[in-house]
Amino acid sequence: FFLNPIRQAVKAGNEIQARFVEALNLTPRIMANNAVIFAQNTPTLEFVTVERQALVRHRFEESWLQSRKTFEVEAPFTARAGFQLRDAFTVNILRGGGTAEVRLPNAKILSVDMGDIRILRDEDGLWNKLTAQDREKAIRTLTKTAKSEFLATDILKAASQEAGKQVRAIAESVGCGVVFLEDDLP
Repeated sequence: FFLNPIRQAVKAGNEIQARFVEALNLTPRIMANNAVIFAQNTPTLEFVTVERQALVRHRFEESWLQSRKTFEVEAPFTARAGFQLRDAFTVNILRGGGTAEVRLPNAKILSVDMGDIRILRDEDGLWNKLTAQDREKAIRTLTKTAKSEFLATDILKAASQEAGKQVRAIAESVGCGVVFLEDDLP
């Protein structure tokens, strides 16, 4: 009467751990009734759940004594969002093994990669010339703009939702319902 619900929780935890390794090649911290049965373990440091592309453009223009220099560039960017797996990711199987409480780490933009840069305008002024520093600054600004644009979208929410779907599918495949704790509601 007392031990069977605990055994069921441990059994569900073992099955969930095997499914996580099989599906995602990672093991979150898995507990049965708040007692750790598997420590968090992963061969990778990140878990990417969403990838998005955007074309970003930046224009640098400066005038000095009626001489105007202009540099305009654009590049495709790819942002990958998901979770850093050094952050806590826990699954607690409650007594009886029918419900799993899940705490996901906060979703983050893990990388923003720039594709091939296309120079749209590269014009010197009569005596106000573009320098290598001007071009470098414009490209750094292009990268910062890209990251800001990705953050202004729902990419982090989408990353959390996708992770939630994957976790829910794994838990439900062994007969466990899922309750996401705190702000982790995907």
